[in-house]
Amino acid sequence: MRLVYRGAEADVFLGQWCGGRAIFKTRKPLDYRLPELDMAIRSQRTVREAQMIHLAKKAGVSSPFLFYVSAPESLLVMQFIEGERLKSVLDSSPPKEAASLSEEFGREVARLHRAGIMHGDLTTSNVIVNDGGLYLIDFGLSVRTSRIEDQAVDLRLIKETLVGAHNPRSKLLMSSLLDGYSSLLGKEKALQARRKLVEIERRGRYARVE
Repeated sequence: MRLVYRGAEADVFLGQWCGGRAIFKTRKPLDYRLPELDMAIRSQRTVREAQMIHLAKKAGVSSPFLFYVSAPESLLVMQFIEGERLKSVLDSSPPKEAASLSEEFGREVARLHRAGIMHGDLTTSNVIVNDGGLYLIDFGLSVRTSRIEDQAVDLRLIKETLVGAHNPRSKLLMSSLLDGYSSLLGKEKALQARRKLVEIERRGRYARVE
């Protein structure tokens, strides 16, 4: 297997599964935790991530298929999605095409939120563009929640990413994303999330992102 990503909590490898390419995500032991506690935490988080991926797919969100889940091994084996990261595609695409992709991203986020799922790490690096469609990946921080505040935190992270990584077209991209979000979630619920986003930005807990 080939290491493709090394994180603080988990390593991601590209390998083979039943004759095809697959992603292997394994949560590694952390020395600063008691072994028994560490194993319990890694197992619980592995199972929770698998559940979130399953629920997301059930809600119509484009995300990888799960092939194998092992709580004792803290291991997930899932579909390898061919394509480029949305981060790269947005930067290299004409404005109209980038806006269209961002709008579709907004619809995918709306599907998550409509199903009561907070992704927790919605960045343009965690979206794969595949034949014009978008796939959301890395559900390691996802949780079940219907709180407007949690949905707004998802939107807040997207906005931070667009401003930090995709200036000067970040306003166009965020506006397009919110159009897609509203078109699927409904104007009233989307407006509630947007108002909560503004409220979060006004708190001392976060600096405002323009």
